[in-house]
Parts: sequence; structure tokens; C-alpha cells
Amino acid sequence: MRIKTIKSEGIAALSYFVSSGNEAMVIDPRRDSTIYKQLADEEKVDILHIFETHRNEDYVTGSLEVKQMFPEARIGHSDQTKFGYGDDNLADEESFKIGNMKVTCIQTPGHTDDSICYIVADLTVGTDPIVAFTGDTLFVNEVGRTDLVDIKKHELMSEKLYNSLHEKLLLIGDGVIIHPGHGSGSVCGGNISNREFSTIGFEKTNNIWLRMSEDKFVESKIQQRLTLASYFKHCEHLNTIGPPIIRDLPEHQELGVEQFSDLLHQDNHRAIDTRLSSEFVERHIPGSISLSLTNMGRLAGLALRPEHSFSIILQKNHNDLSLASILLHRIGYDNVIGYLKNGLEKWVASGRELDSIEELSLEELGARQTRREVTVLDVREPHEFDKEHIEDSLSFPLTKLEEASKEFELHGPVVTLCPSGFRNTTAASILKRKGVTDISVSLAGLKAWKDYDFPMEKD
Repeated sequence: MRIKTIKSEGIAALSYFVSSGNEAMVIDPRRDSTIYKQLADEEKVDILHIFETHRNEDYVTGSLEVKQMFPEARIGHSDQTKFGYGDDNLADEESFKIGNMKVTCIQTPGHTDDSICYIVADLTVGTDPIVAFTGDTLFVNEVGRTDLVDIKKHELMSEKLYNSLHEKLLLIGDGVIIHPGHGSGSVCGGNISNREFSTIGFEKTNNIWLRMSEDKFVESKIQQRLTLASYFKHCEHLNTIGPPIIRDLPEHQELGVEQFSDLLHQDNHRAIDTRLSSEFVERHIPGSISLSLTNMGRLAGLALRPEHSFSIILQKNHNDLSLASILLHRIGYDNVIGYLKNGLEKWVASGRELDSIEELSLEELGARQTRREVTVLDVREPHEFDKEHIEDSLSFPLTKLEEASKEFELHGPVVTLCPSGFRNTTAASILKRKGVTDISVSLAGLKAWKDYDFPMEKD
């Protein structure tokens, strides 16, 4: 048995290529799926099965993409959801033989009703399970969230997850290695470890969620507050009906300045600047949105909306277009119209002006905030803000900014703040696009603020 982990940076999604003999399976493939073909070619194996652990909410599955490359492969997912695509609606305890592996499906509702774990035995040594692919049921140091199906069912889903863990998954054997659906940084858990594998026994001993009574588990789950983003329902919808194939989408156009300018002024269009935050605040095309390539995978779904269309502002490296498009496709943001090549230079050459955003040093921010000369907009999530925040700052989460900025009149000067300068630059660019002119950012962020020992409030 050979296991390769494929990680999608930003959303911290983990998928798996598992082979035995000349056969292989893929679990929770990402949408940019050529990596699985490369692995299959390297190992000279055929992918026979594509298994999904559940209908994901934070990214779009690549199952149909893999099937395009391996038409004989069978897509399998739970029989608890009526999917619009796929080959096998999997029942509890259903099993498959792939090479020298026996793969058994264990339904583990809780995160979703259609959650499945895949328990694998290596038949060359016996029938006892050796590996479990646990999806969003069990992470390293965490368990799946239970608030996404329906907040009115939060308690019910928490009870289901507790029972799935204690009556099914934790009984498969302490020595079984677990490979979860997400790693650290995912919005699908509150405190997922940096380590991306564990064992059932280690988690039973060290994972605090697994040491709780049922009542405490359910109560703690109901009280848990995690990131909620509008794109979750969009991904859930695409993963139910079956997302479009990427190669069938329209090709990206190279845009002229006039065409780009027209798009820039459309209400539902977002022009994305992929440079570093520090470069964006120094100069940028007016109305563009700051989403650096290093952070786009994590922030695009929080800041942008499924109904938007997009263009990419390119500088010298044309490869940035491919990466930016992939990061958007992973969350189902497919309406990428085109790109402005040599963006800033071409914009200036056309006689148009650039814009900038003032950057405040920590000392200047501290002084202005002490004198109450600036309104601090904390763009972290409410659960982060509630834990601690700067005195008199306002909670203005990036995930709600598109809607909140329509409802509130911001009287400047304002400064956006986040832990390390990424979210707040994106937030400032959104607000500036919406007409907030007297705005600045602190790229040092809250982490540096705390290091300077400036005061914080705690709720």
C-alpha cells in the first residue's frame, strides 16, 4: 500500500492517492486534478475508484475531473444525499477490493449526514484495518464542525457526531493510522494540529473532544464559534449537482485597458491584484481588490462572492494567471473573464492615475488610537474579536464586509486591522472600492501590537 497526500494550500484541504499493485483510488480529489494522473503514470497504475468523504462545503470536489482522465473509475459517495453525479451510492459497511487493499465504508454522520470514513486493510498481512481516511469526522487534535448543515440542527448534528465517533470510528483499533480531510488553517475546525496524520489511540488519549462526556461534547460544540463564509453554500450546491469541468469553461481573454476599465466599474465585477500587500498599499489601480497569491487560497472565499465576475491584474509573471485561476476554481469561482497584462504599467501608459492607501506604523496607530483620532475596524471573525481586541475598536469581519459596508456609514478616518496585515489590506481595498476614502492600514497587525505590549480588551 502506497499513500500520497495532496494538499491544497490556503484551504488546507488534504486529498489522497492510494495505490496497491497496479490499482489505485483517490479520496476527496481537488479540482485541479492533473496531479493524480501524474502519480498514476509514475506508478503505472489505473485509478479504479474516486471516493468522497462527504459533500464538502469549503471547496469544490475534483471527482468529475479525475473521471475525465480515467473514464472507467467509479465515483462513490454516501447514499444519504441525492447527488446529481457519480456511480456508487455507498451504504454503511459496503466494501471494495483495490489491489491488495480492502476498503470498507463506514457512515459517520455528524459533520454532515452523508459523512463517510474509509477504513483500509492491507490484505497482504491480514484483514485488520491499518489506515482510516476520516474526512471531516476526525481531525488531528480536533473533530468536525457541526453547525453547517442547519444551525437549527446544531445540537442534533453534535449528538450524531459524538455517536459516530464513539460507537463506530474509535472502535476500529488504537493502532489504526488516520488521514483526515483537512490540516491546520482550515475553516473546518477550530484547532487542527499542524501534524497531518495520527492514530486512533493517540487521538483518544490527547484529543480533548474525545475525552468529553456526550453532554459536555454537545454543549461545547454548540458554543464553538468558527468562520462562516457565504461561499460555503455555493460549494455545497456544486458538490451536490456536479461542478462543471474546468477545461470546458471559457478561455481567459487578454483585456485592453478600456475593456478592463469598463469591467472595473461594473457592480458585480472584481479586479484582483495578486501582489504583496505592501506593494498594493503603495500603489494600485483604483477599485481593484488586494488578494496576494500567497493568501488568495485562504482569503478569496471570505472576501469575494460567488455572483462576482473576476479579472486578474498581471505584472511580469504570466504564470500568476494560472495559479490565481486555480485558486478561484477550487472554491467554484469560475467566472474569470480575463486579465490585464503588465497591469499597472499599461494602466499608467494609458494616462490613468494610480491610487494608494496610507500605511500606519504601530507607534502612529497607537498614538492616534489613544487620542481617538481614528476608528479601528477589526476585520477578524467575531469569535476572534470576542477573545481580545483593541479598546473601542469595531468588529467588521471580512466575511461580512460586502454586506456590512452597504449598511453602515463609515465616517473617517478609519484604519483596518487584522493579525498580520493580509486580511486588513483586502478589507481596506474593498472599502475603498465602495467609496471610503479616508482609510489606512497597519501591515504590522495585531500580533505586533501585542508584542509592543499595547493594551487589549478581553470579553
